[in-house]
Amino acid sequence: MKNKNENFFYLNLSSLVTGEVGDTKKEIIKEENLFTPNEIFNNIIADINFIRATNTIIAIGKICAKIKIICSRCNTEMTQTIKSNFEEEYFLYNNDILGSHRGKKNFQPEDFIDREKNHLDKRNFLDLSFIFINSLYSEISIAPRCTEDCKGICINCLKNLNYEKCLCKIS
Repeated sequence: MKNKNENFFYLNLSSLVTGEVGDTKKEIIKEENLFTPNEIFNNIIADINFIRATNTIIAIGKICAKIKIICSRCNTEMTQTIKSNFEEEYFLYNNDILGSHRGKKNFQPEDFIDREKNHLDKRNFLDLSFIFINSLYSEISIAPRCTEDCKGICINCLKNLNYEKCLCKIS
């Protein structure tokens, strides 16, 4: 698998497309980076199993990445490790290769809701960046904390209470 430019993870699945139903392929991704408009996911590690179904390819996997985020209490930048499991079904660009001539239903691309994101391209390549981004974003905490017992910032003097005491009288 090659990360052609820093925003796409292309994987060639031709061997599954031309294989039999039930064939599998395993991919392991290590130490890659993924850039999005808002975030940078570093040190991506993914373990993905692809399974050929009748007219689709199913991806089942685990992904782990590191991201820099800001603590919601003390406003300190920190690195957080995010882990996620995912399962996605991808439709083929050309179902004739799968053997629709053998009596199987020939699905049309219009039959699927989001064919831009959930299909292989003409060369039987799959861009995994969309599923990686969605899986990782879904695991980011709404209010991340640097530690479980983060004391935050004093609302009066703006001192970081994790490192120094304030003399404010909070009632």
